[in-house]
Amino acid sequence: MSNIHTLVIYGLGAPVAPVQKSLEERGLSIHLSSSWEEAERAYSFLLDQVKYIFVDVAMCQGPGWEKFVYRSRIGGSSATLVTFHAEFPQNLQYLLGCQIEADSPRPEESFSQQIIAEGTKFREVLDLATRYAKHDVTILITGETGTGKEVVARYICDESPRKTGPFVPCNVSAIPDTLVESELFGHVKGAFTGADKNKMGLIESAEGGTLFFDEIGDLSPNIQLKLLRFLESREYYRIGDSSAKTADVRIVAATNRNLEQAISNDSFRKDLYYRLNSARIILPPLYERREDVLPLVEHFIRRACGPNPKPAKKLSSSVKALFLDYPWPGNVRELKNVIESALMVSDEEYVTVADLPMHLQQYATGHRVEIGAKAIRTIEQAEREVVEEAIRKSDNNKMKAAELLGISPRTLYRKLAKFAAAAEQSYSHSELSKMAV
Repeated sequence: MSNIHTLVIYGLGAPVAPVQKSLEERGLSIHLSSSWEEAERAYSFLLDQVKYIFVDVAMCQGPGWEKFVYRSRIGGSSATLVTFHAEFPQNLQYLLGCQIEADSPRPEESFSQQIIAEGTKFREVLDLATRYAKHDVTILITGETGTGKEVVARYICDESPRKTGPFVPCNVSAIPDTLVESELFGHVKGAFTGADKNKMGLIESAEGGTLFFDEIGDLSPNIQLKLLRFLESREYYRIGDSSAKTADVRIVAATNRNLEQAISNDSFRKDLYYRLNSARIILPPLYERREDVLPLVEHFIRRACGPNPKPAKKLSSSVKALFLDYPWPGNVRELKNVIESALMVSDEEYVTVADLPMHLQQYATGHRVEIGAKAIRTIEQAEREVVEEAIRKSDNNKMKAAELLGISPRTLYRKLAKFAAAAEQSYSHSELSKMAV
């Protein structure tokens, strides 16, 4: 067997045999787990030996998944996490980029490169985040689930003087209540039953860098008080230690909860809220960022394809129109999951509505008229972009542009007149709207 250990986590009843065979053909040592309890035991036993963790996408939800991801992060694991669809093993090779290169890590984009901000809404967010990043203040990021709070927190870290320091994420809701204090502040040997050695907390591990608290609104009142004391004095105590420790850490917190309402319900401390709220960033939901939807899709497709030499898949005009019409209640996270799912299902060059998850297919059925109209506009926009590109390549020579497009000069001029009329009509509608206001 290979010395490269691989943990495969799959749901009960999932056809995992083809996946296991595909991995074994690469000479990997496979360890199968059909529950998060089994996965926890196997991971704890193999910890430093596990090189890859493959997780069935059906398992990537709920507290078990979040707890496993959290523990693998704080445990200092260097294992690569890959999700797969058990019913489509033929796509596993596609997801892996054809071959696992254990000793050749893929170059990673900086978080600044990963953020898509074509529209003004998110550009304003990034401008504010950039300004806050230069000052060593505590920042509170609020917004709906899936809007990209951790990505913005990492962006702040990358844009700050602390960019060379560690970025330590902490999902408060993924840590059991009984372990939160120990995870944050650490403990000394003998502090409680099972504390057989000193443990460094997340605050200490973030020394010189940024500690990101996700779902800060889920902290218990007791931990809220201790966090407030740390923010005020930069001092904290490990559990069981009588000596105070200090830490040079920047705190970025995030929540999708209404903290003002939580304060009125006495579930969140007002003084902690004011301490966190000294600099605030509010992330817009995806339905307010329509200009970013299709660029985000292209970004997720490129990332999913990785180094695969095959041409990247494209969206049909109907899918583009659907994506622009759909309200995206799960925001950017939902869009990313939809793209990854569609790429695994689609066998053609273009992703069609039939490749999308069932709830999106049902939405398309119930909104045929709106989506149809947007699909026509999408096709017209694509045609206009092709014509404009040909004219640019021809240095504004219409005869050469027509030749590049494979059409007659007369047809080209007719198209340009149509584009001009459409632009004038759009401008007129805009002016009428302003006058009505």
